[in-house]
Amino acid sequence: MKKILMCPPKYYNIEYVINPWMKTGTEIDRDAAYSNYNLLKESYELSGMEVLEIEPVEGSPDMIYTANLGYTEGNVFIKANFKAPERRKESEVAVNYFESLNYKIHTLPENILFEGEGDIIRSGTKYFIGYGERSSINAKEHLEKILNKELHALELNNPYFYHLDTCLGLLNDETAMINTAAFTKEGLELIESQFKNIIIADEKDNNLLACNLVVNKNDVFIGKGISEKLKRELESYGFKITEIDMTEFLKGGGSVKCLTQEIFD
Repeated sequence: MKKILMCPPKYYNIEYVINPWMKTGTEIDRDAAYSNYNLLKESYELSGMEVLEIEPVEGSPDMIYTANLGYTEGNVFIKANFKAPERRKESEVAVNYFESLNYKIHTLPENILFEGEGDIIRSGTKYFIGYGERSSINAKEHLEKILNKELHALELNNPYFYHLDTCLGLLNDETAMINTAAFTKEGLELIESQFKNIIIADEKDNNLLACNLVVNKNDVFIGKGISEKLKRELESYGFKITEIDMTEFLKGGGSVKCLTQEIFD
């Protein structure tokens, strides 16, 4: 059974600006945020996933985006080194949480930025790391040693798509969804070399962070409002789509995957 980690939006708010999606003075509809969060959680559970929840901490309004807390695989938790000082407390809370579950904790040198599953994603056997906006390219070497895996590095060059999981959705080892506006020419060529099937998200889909998706077998969880063209393409590859309203979380620059730390076996 696939496990994931989520964090209730008890303290979620826009208290600072660290990406172009965030605007000072933006109000969060707390009831709507909880409604969207609970629907996503329930949808995961109906798909057969086990949902764990980490207790939110006051003063960490972005902790809802659990994907960024670190990376978890086997019995190992790799702690995030956040670029923004406002978020650094979150990863300390995550360390305490995973220590309580008897995970082995790994930390990278303080001068190397690493923002967890926001910038390291995998399809199954293929691993990718994004760098340039939040995480450092130097994180690649350390992560490869810890995981004993090869990581394909992809440079990000668009501040609106600051994490790899906002612009690359891995559906399986053969199929990926991409936002072509977020990568260099070399990055696009690398992605094309690794996947047989490439789904290109259009401007409407990118405005909803459609690539910020979660997959469980053939179930795809994605932000509500995606284009009909994207729906048809996903369905043509045998995927079943569940759309979740992510309006409140888009205000902070995140969607489905941002709210989801996948705990890999």
